[in-house]
This record gives sequence, C-alpha cells and structure tokens, in this order.
Amino acid sequence: MMNRRPTKKSDAPRGPFKGLRSWMSRIVASKRFLLLMSLLLALLTWSALVASDATMTRPKFFANVPVNVTNESTLKSRGYIVMDDIKELVPSVRMTVEVTQQNYNRVTSTSYNPHFDLSKVEGIGENTLYINYSSQLYGPVIDCEPESITVNVERYMTRRVPVVLELTGFAQDNVYLDSYRTDPNMLSVSGPQSLVTSVARAVAKLDLSTLSLDRASDRTALDVELQDAAGQVIVSDKLEITNQTVITDSVVVDTEVVPAAMVPLAIESLVAGEPAEGYELVNIYVEQDALRVAAKEELLGSIEFITADTPLDITGATESMDGYVRIKRLTGIENSLPTEIAVTAEIAEKTIERTLRGVSIEIDGVGEGLKARLSDAGSTVQLTGAYSFIDSLAREDVHLYVDALGLEAGKHTLPVQIRIDNAPEFACALSVPEITVTLVEANP
Repeated sequence: MMNRRPTKKSDAPRGPFKGLRSWMSRIVASKRFLLLMSLLLALLTWSALVASDATMTRPKFFANVPVNVTNESTLKSRGYIVMDDIKELVPSVRMTVEVTQQNYNRVTSTSYNPHFDLSKVEGIGENTLYINYSSQLYGPVIDCEPESITVNVERYMTRRVPVVLELTGFAQDNVYLDSYRTDPNMLSVSGPQSLVTSVARAVAKLDLSTLSLDRASDRTALDVELQDAAGQVIVSDKLEITNQTVITDSVVVDTEVVPAAMVPLAIESLVAGEPAEGYELVNIYVEQDALRVAAKEELLGSIEFITADTPLDITGATESMDGYVRIKRLTGIENSLPTEIAVTAEIAEKTIERTLRGVSIEIDGVGEGLKARLSDAGSTVQLTGAYSFIDSLAREDVHLYVDALGLEAGKHTLPVQIRIDNAPEFACALSVPEITVTLVEANP
C-alpha cells in the first residue's frame, strides 16, 4: 500500500470573525490592558480584605433622630422646673457616628437614644443642656446638630387650693338644689412658682338645668379649671393638679334635690298697725306676690300661703312707707325662701264728707240804684275732700253767693256758687243749686 502525503491547508481566511479575533488578541496583549486588569484585581483584593476585617471603622449618618427628655421628676424633687418645651424646640437631631465594619448594618439611631438630662440643671435662670446618649457601644458619636439648648428654669412648688362649685344655668321650676358637696374639697397644684402663687381656687361648674327629681341624690364628675383671685382662668401645661398624689382634672359633686312650687304671700300679713287719724292704707306693693318654696313632697302640698314674721309697722303714719319684712320660717321648709322681702305701704289721706246746713246765700255785684230779693236765703252744703281740709273747716269759712254783676232790673235765675279761701281740690253739692234773683229800682 502506498502512503499518501497530507494535503496542505489553504492560508485563505476562514469565516467572518477572523478579523475580530485578531483585534482582540492585540488588545489583550497590549500593556494598557494589562495595567487595567492589575488595577481591577487590586481593587477586588482590597474590597475582600475590608469585608473580612471586622475592626475597621467607618462613619454612618442619621437624620431626624427623635430627642427625649429624662429625669424630669428628679429635677422637680430638687425644686426646679424647666419652663421651655424642649421637645418642641429640639424635636430631633442629625447624628454622625463612627462604627466598625462589622456593626455598620446592625446599628440604628435608637441604639444611641439622644436625650437631654434634666438632672444636669444647676439652678434658677438660664441653663445650657447638652445632648447625652444612653450608649455608644457600637461606636462614638463624632457629630451632632444641634448639640445643646439653653432653657429657662424656675422654682418648682406645690400648694393646696380650695375647690369651689360654681352654679350655672337655671333649674327647672319644680326642682330645688337642697345641698351639694365636692369630693375632695381641696386640691394640690404644682408647677412654676410664678404660676402656682397666682392660683386662688379650683373651680368646678354645675349646670343647674341638668338636675332632675328623678335623681334626687346624684353624683357627678365635673372638670375643674384653675382661677386667680380675679376669676381669670389660668391655663398652662406646666401646672399639675393632684388629689393625694394622684393626677386629676376633675372632682366629684354630690347633689340632693327636693320638689319646689310657687306659694302665694299673705299680703295683708306684711303690714301691721294703723295710720294716723284721717289717713288710710291704700295698697301694699311687693316685687312678687308668690315665693318659690322647696320642701318634701308631703309638706309642700300642705302649705297654703306664706306670712310675715316681723311685718312693716305703719302705726301713726301720714305718708307712704318702705321697708323690709322678715318672712316667717315654716318647719321643714328648705332654704329656698328669702330671709326678707321689700314692702311698700301706700298711705294717703282719707276722703271724707261734711254737711253744713242753712248756709246763707249772699248776692254780689248788684248795680247802683238797684236792690235785690232772693228766692232762697240759704242752702245745705255737702263738701267732699281730704280729711285735713274738710275736718278743719268752720261754717264762716264757706261762702255761698250769686253774681248779679251787670244785670238790670227784673227777675234772673242765677247759679249758686261757693268760695273757700286757700282751699285745695274738693267737691261740693248744694241743696239749692240756683235761685231766682229779683232786681228792682231802689226808692229815691
């Protein structure tokens, strides 16, 4: 068998990527590529070393970290109080901490608990407080903004003030508040000296319109407000109200109510005695002719009227009188009745009548050369007027007359007139209201 010589391959290019392979071969073999690969390898090696070194530290930043305030009770026990709202002035801080590589992903802002420690306060006035940290176990805080705050400090004190119940609104007409009691009747107020010393009372307000006979005995919790001596409300979150060391904002009010009704006054019983002679009691005036009375149901229905205990004495009076009359207390009546009421007694002169008989009638104004004859010489006079005037009149004070002024001779019917000097207003009735007057020529 004959051996055949291998066929030599052709040097002609094969396929479309031969040029690309050649270009890549030149790049890989270049010095620049080798330098770049060396740098990349170095970086990878450094990263691996950093990741494997747990003791290496690096900074970590926290934003908007909440700030707490501690030892407030300790500060108060020392007799001081911070007047500023620290958490409002510094609600949060920005922190930069230095932590190890091992703890970098584990540490959080709560691990440090930034806070202001009020036990660092030194005294009254301005104090500068710095941010404190509960722990720096994961690494130190290298920066904090802000790092401090300046606060105003006052003396802290406690005093006891009375509880005052203020009645508001109006009870129903048939309901009367018989008694009430607050529990407790004293409260403790603690806070800055400038505020606590101005507190005069703790006021609870009871609305009378809420009372009902369905709840004759009731117990209600009412909110309290602090007031100064002038009645102005004092409001501050620095003030604390306590009852036997327990913080509170209310008191308990016990109420007792009884039925009520309007009972008429015995008006005549409010005045005693008789006016002077010739005077009389015309009327009695009071602001109201009935009073609101409260009592147990069985007693209230048996009361017909209310009388006076010490009436207004008008003995010998010649003019109207004013005064206060003490009301008579009835057994079992609650404190709804006033102690006394204002009374006016209207007193006036009596109007009387007086009859004078046979009062002569005169004629005035008869012309010259004439003489007169009257059909009646006299008349009965009935006078009506004030007592002091009528009673003091004498017969000679009364003048009856007819006026003939300007009349000529002949018969004339004329009215009878009356004249009383300096007389007040009065009424008069005559038995002869008019007469016939005859005028004749006088004899030469």
